[in-house]
Amino acid sequence: MRLKLKLAQKISLLVIVLIIFSIGISVSISGQWYIQRMEDNLEQNTLNVVKITALSPIIIEGIASGKDDGSIQTFIEKTQQSLEQIDVMVVADKNGIRYGHTKSDRVGEMFSAEDNDRAVLYGETYVSVGPGTLGDSMRAFTPILDADGTILGFVMAGTLLDSIVVAKQVIYFMTLLFILAGSGVGILGALFLSHFVKKSLLNYEPEDIARLYLENQGILAAVHEGVIAIDQNAKITLINDTARQYLMLKENCIGQPIQEVFPLSKLPEVLESGEPALNVQYALNERIVVSNNVPIINDKHIQVGGVSSFRDQTEMTKLAEEMTGVKKIVDSLRATTHEFKNKLHVILGFIEMDQKAAAKEYIGNINNELQETISVILNNIHEPTIAALLIGKSQRCHELKIQWTLDENSFFSNSLDINVNSLVIMLGNFIDNAMDELDTCSQSNKLIEVLINDEADRLILQVKDNGRGIKDSSPLFEKGFTSKEGSRGYGLYLVKEQVDAYQGKLMVDSAFGKGSCFRIEIEGARK
Repeated sequence: MRLKLKLAQKISLLVIVLIIFSIGISVSISGQWYIQRMEDNLEQNTLNVVKITALSPIIIEGIASGKDDGSIQTFIEKTQQSLEQIDVMVVADKNGIRYGHTKSDRVGEMFSAEDNDRAVLYGETYVSVGPGTLGDSMRAFTPILDADGTILGFVMAGTLLDSIVVAKQVIYFMTLLFILAGSGVGILGALFLSHFVKKSLLNYEPEDIARLYLENQGILAAVHEGVIAIDQNAKITLINDTARQYLMLKENCIGQPIQEVFPLSKLPEVLESGEPALNVQYALNERIVVSNNVPIINDKHIQVGGVSSFRDQTEMTKLAEEMTGVKKIVDSLRATTHEFKNKLHVILGFIEMDQKAAAKEYIGNINNELQETISVILNNIHEPTIAALLIGKSQRCHELKIQWTLDENSFFSNSLDINVNSLVIMLGNFIDNAMDELDTCSQSNKLIEVLINDEADRLILQVKDNGRGIKDSSPLFEKGFTSKEGSRGYGLYLVKEQVDAYQGKLMVDSAFGKGSCFRIEIEGARK
């Protein structure tokens, strides 16, 4: 049997768990950081002590002579008196005979540990942790060198690890203390919060909130434009302004049966069957709309109503074409078709005039010209969609008397796995803008050069034209900006969105009267 908790109990339990978890993690991390800082400081302090001590002339001369008169021991005692964190110091020759020790009675004895070899044999300065005569300690070693660099012995300074152990115990105790204190505060806070939340929600329990949430979620999931919602009695419970416009409603229709307000609606059928009716087309007041109709189901799997959304089919089609780049491909294919129709008319004329030789020669020229263009594209562009786009655009340029060339450095296989629709949007808009510009120019020699290359883990996409150029390129990529009559100003804006999505670079090089160059660079890993 599953335990059913009320809202206040759920909030209280959640807050307490979060507080305990947060405090435990925070104190643990900060404690570990503090202990690590302590260890780092101790390590650095001991290293500094041994390095300075090993440079003392008293130490060097005493070890070198082998006849210390007690000056080394005196030096060690005075040094250690001035250092609070150093618990033990040792000065010994390379044979391990102590010349100085924290405990004076151990002078002349052999060094008892075995971790001094690196200092004596290899001249290294280092830190080790291990047992000593006074207990476990962190010990720093450094060699004692004469003027010639000969190893005479070593200096050791150590710090007992008792302080570290005590610090860890304190941290464990503080963690427990903070958890207990935080739990107490959390309980009080949770009770206050749960009371406040329930009051703000008019004392609704989660089940009631879930029902309202599911209803609104159903509406939001189904609509982008007009909305109508009905209850289980097929009466309208919600309608927005866009739906009113589509249905040309002026009066308030809340509470009215859906059949009276919108006789064509599929909602009564959805209410009866419990199955959605999607992508239904209606002719509403000289407008074609697409409607999605879905049932509203509560958490008990009971149908409590339905919701219908409307969207203008024309606007949807335009947006889909622009976003996916389909329009670019279609326009390219349409240009190719138109160009071939013109050529067929010429051939038909030759045949009608019984000019078979002329027709044959014309067909041969067309074939050679077409094959050359297609061959260059297919040999260098190995992505079918982009190749089709370029073939179509080249035919359109030929129709407009524009010389179209593919840069000799072009090679594209989509090795960076860039979305083809994105490429169509970027390349298609650049070429279209260049063609539109040259089509309105009066000059006779009109040129467009296209470069697309992805061989070096970088996509380069570039379109050049020799048109009139641009005086100010700064607003080109702003939404709605256009210099063309009747244009919506979304083309270059969509290009910038695609480039930004791939974190690429978008560059414009244009001089008024000399033409323009649009270039995109996108870095990426080869797939």
